[in-house]
Amino acid sequence: MEWVDALLSSPLFNNMSYDEIKNAFKYLDDNYGGTYYTKKFFPDDYIAIEGYTCENLGVIIDGEIEVQRELPSGKFLTITGFKKGDVFAESIIFSKRNEYPSSIVSITQSEILFISKTGLLKLMSVNEKLFENFARILSDRIHLLSDRVTTLSLDTTRKKIANLLLKEYKKTNSLNIVLPYSREKMAKLLNVTRPSLSR
Repeated sequence: MEWVDALLSSPLFNNMSYDEIKNAFKYLDDNYGGTYYTKKFFPDDYIAIEGYTCENLGVIIDGEIEVQRELPSGKFLTITGFKKGDVFAESIIFSKRNEYPSSIVSITQSEILFISKTGLLKLMSVNEKLFENFARILSDRIHLLSDRVTTLSLDTTRKKIANLLLKEYKKTNSLNIVLPYSREKMAKLLNVTRPSLSR
């Protein structure tokens, strides 16, 4: 379980020690074998495909991934990106409609820890911290999606950029804003062309 170190940076395992995390997965091994596994992906590999059934929670051990939606025009809209430690499919795994609403693509070489619904329930039943962390992740994701809908509903590139700058200002409380992504990634997030962004 060399990937346990990577989980220390995950919000799902916040305030848990290395030994607590290791013992939690040992508990699964001893009592509920086969309820988790790891898998490696190359850049542009599909981790999940829109419309497919979601059976596992994903935790990024290494790399970066993006949630993408294909538009009728054939273009791809980047909904959000995730990095090492982040969790995905937390809002789908327990849903009655447990199908991926968008595809998930590996942007770099990545490794994902997949935990089944049964495995996750057993982990949360023996560790209160993990349960609390999972609930916090769900709450934070609702805010993220709300922000994303606001951004996409704005009708001009200028309004989208202004909204992004205001959000970054609120995070840092500083007038010196350093955007944490490239122009290309920013254009994807705002759903505008790169030339429109550069004007």
